Amino acid sequence: MAERHSSDSSEVEREDGPAERLSHLSTFSRQATYAPTYSLMVRRLRIILPAVAVLTVGIVVLWPKIHSLFVQPTQTTNDERQAKMVNGRYVGSDSHGRPYTVTYDSALQPPGGGPIEMTNPTAELTLQNGHWVAVKAEQGRYDQQAGLIDLSGHVELFHDDGYRFTTEKAHVEFNKNLVWGERAVVGRGPRGEVVGRGFRVINNGDSIVITGAARLLLRPDAAQMPQPEEAKK
Repeated sequence: MAERHSSDSSEVEREDGPAERLSHLSTFSRQATYAPTYSLMVRRLRIILPAVAVLTVGIVVLWPKIHSLFVQPTQTTNDERQAKMVNGRYVGSDSHGRPYTVTYDSALQPPGGGPIEMTNPTAELTLQNGHWVAVKAEQGRYDQQAGLIDLSGHVELFHDDGYRFTTEKAHVEFNKNLVWGERAVVGRGPRGEVVGRGFRVINNGDSIVITGAARLLLRPDAAQMPQPEEAKK
């Protein structure tokens, strides 16, 4: 029995011994193969990763300059740089607190401020004696700081006494309660028609003076027509 057991043990040792040795040899062989490759990859990554990081930071810092080299800035015209307003209204008061308004279809103002160029403006103001005057035109240049609007292109002036004047240019000075023009003017009203070289609304709106050479055409019944104040009663 003892001899048999000893014989079995020696057989097991002979069977297991070579297998274990082959396994160890295989492990050592793989380690010998992979160790240099792994070390080389690690060394390369130690160089590549910092380089990529530095390159990324450099691109981020220098991107505005790089972008400007390839993208040309868009050139804008003077009209595009102006602030455009549509269907607006300016409301103010003159030096004596009397109200006035300026309305328009469209307007352009330079970026730095200054006079406003208007299309189809209408200026309305209340004169010192309470009369109302409105002036409309095709074009206007409104200087809000100076309280002045210059109107041009088929200017029409309306007075609440029933008079209407047409000319090519007119000026409204809100702070002075003054409306005037120096171009040929035609006026029509309840008492007739007048033609002249210019006009001025004076005496706080009580009088409209036609300047230069003038021609007056009265209606036949103008003398019998009631005064505007009487007609309102």
